[in-house]
Amino acid sequence: ACILGTGSNSCLYNGQEIVENVSPLGYILGDEGSGAYLGKRFVGDCLKGLLPAGLRDGLLEEYGLTPSLLLEKVYRQPLANRFLASLVPYIHRHRQQPEVAAFLTDCFGQFFLRNVLAYHSPLPASFTGSVAWYFQEEVKKAATHINIPVGSFVKNPIEGLVRYHGTV
Repeated sequence: ACILGTGSNSCLYNGQEIVENVSPLGYILGDEGSGAYLGKRFVGDCLKGLLPAGLRDGLLEEYGLTPSLLLEKVYRQPLANRFLASLVPYIHRHRQQPEVAAFLTDCFGQFFLRNVLAYHSPLPASFTGSVAWYFQEEVKKAATHINIPVGSFVKNPIEGLVRYHGTV
């Protein structure tokens, strides 16, 4: 079971209980595949010139940023993880661009490599969370590259939780 939202998490669930969990480690040391991770990697790749200058310039313009203001928001202001995750809609709108598509495959591939493969399980990985929901095709593509079966994607798990636990 995997969550890809502002942060990320995963566990091995046997149908009754969680039997294993790889620590997500938060957005600085981990959270691969999360909105914060995508934002962090995208900003870093843009500022290092690893993505086309047009993407960097568009990002800065759309969010009213300069490179120095961007660095201030990440390093000196609170809730940097949420700021970084707030950049995901821009990434989503450009996901068809070949460089962004390759970037996303790599980011989601890192999630699988550093988290899901650690479970040594043939079970399919199923997902919830806004990032998982809006990037389903890219998540599936990354999983296919490393032969991980993919199960379901659930946009909002609350309905299932209510059914499972009964009405409140």
